Amino acid sequence: MQRCRDFENTLPLVPSTWHRCHQYAIDDSLMPALTTVWSFGVSKECKMEEQIRKHNKQTKIYTWDPTPISQSTIDKANGKMANITHNNKAYDPKNKSLTFYTTDPTKRCYSLENFDPDNLVHSYSVDCVNIKDITDELGTAVDLIKFDIEGRWFEICNEILDLNIEVKQVVGEFEMYMGDEDTEFEKLESIIEKFESKGFQTYCNRILAKTNAGHIPNNPCVELAFIRK
Repeated sequence: MQRCRDFENTLPLVPSTWHRCHQYAIDDSLMPALTTVWSFGVSKECKMEEQIRKHNKQTKIYTWDPTPISQSTIDKANGKMANITHNNKAYDPKNKSLTFYTTDPTKRCYSLENFDPDNLVHSYSVDCVNIKDITDELGTAVDLIKFDIEGRWFEICNEILDLNIEVKQVVGEFEMYMGDEDTEFEKLESIIEKFESKGFQTYCNRILAKTNAGHIPNNPCVELAFIRK
């Protein structure tokens, strides 16, 4: 979706000094001092989490994703001493059992949104957790939150900000294809305004996404990073 690339081009790129952990850039001053990381959405890889572990053996890393492939991914990483605490739950603010849907024949990528029912491949019930319950268990002190959760970006960002989570950086993927395009971009602009009203700087995080031919893929998502000033 060209509109996603045009939107990203209105924002500054993450500084070149930031540490690149797979597709996510982490503030270079924050990286050595990471104490706690929350990561929502795993699927077939956890390269960001593994790279964080290589740089800081003491960081507490928590992941949430109920898909079977995610458990396998984390088990493999932990076999290499990644020491990640995994939770087999999806994020949703309602904090109840919901249905996961996928149109992916490999069953790697699921969503709580049944946005393409004509091409549905599989669905099943999953337990969900919200940020409030996570903070009740783990507290509100977290250095980095990452999310790639196929359509729940608006809800998770609002909950993080409404609960005044003491997070230093937030990085995530904002899918723009699960509803009316104009409405999705209006929601995205409102989230950016809300982050900035809470003292964050917004950056475009699309540095990684180039094909072998050197072109940026035209996928219908916006990649952003928010850093507390």
